[in-house]
Amino acid sequence: MMLNFIIVLAIVAIGAWLGNVLLTVEARVSQTRNRVRGARSKLDALEGNIRRLHREEEKLHAEMDELMRDVVGLRKEQSEVQRRLSEAQARRRPQILILTDRRNPNDKEWLVTVVNQQIGEIDAAHPLALDWARGREYLVWADSEREAAERANRRFSARPGYQVKAVAPVKGDLYSAGAARGAA
Repeated sequence: MMLNFIIVLAIVAIGAWLGNVLLTVEARVSQTRNRVRGARSKLDALEGNIRRLHREEEKLHAEMDELMRDVVGLRKEQSEVQRRLSEAQARRRPQILILTDRRNPNDKEWLVTVVNQQIGEIDAAHPLALDWARGREYLVWADSEREAAERANRRFSARPGYQVKAVAPVKGDLYSAGAARGAA
């Protein structure tokens, strides 16, 4: 009997121990299942974010393509406007200024081009900065080319940055062209 009692006691002890092991294993399995569920929910959220980001990326690419088409169109328009501006500036009648009204009987007419790059460097918004950078033409009466340049230098030498760029004899009649334009 005692043996039977010890066997029953051993079976109960082993059953209790197996019950504890089973409860521990079940708790760990439950924790693992919870972790797996959490990981799956995070994975689903990440996949949702990835899909959303892919859609946004596609939208951004489409918007970039549209903006590039707009930029290309605007650049074409800009080049057309610049071309028309260049044509208009080329057609623009140059303004000839008279340096002085003093004239000797033997003097010839000279066109003296005077430039000043410093005006644009100091104040690019100055209304005459571009004219001075290109050069302004002055009508000068003088005996020779050298004397015409000297007269222009004397006139502008007091101010820094002015220099004579070119001296050329007047070809044609300046006065008849002006009268014809005035009549039109």
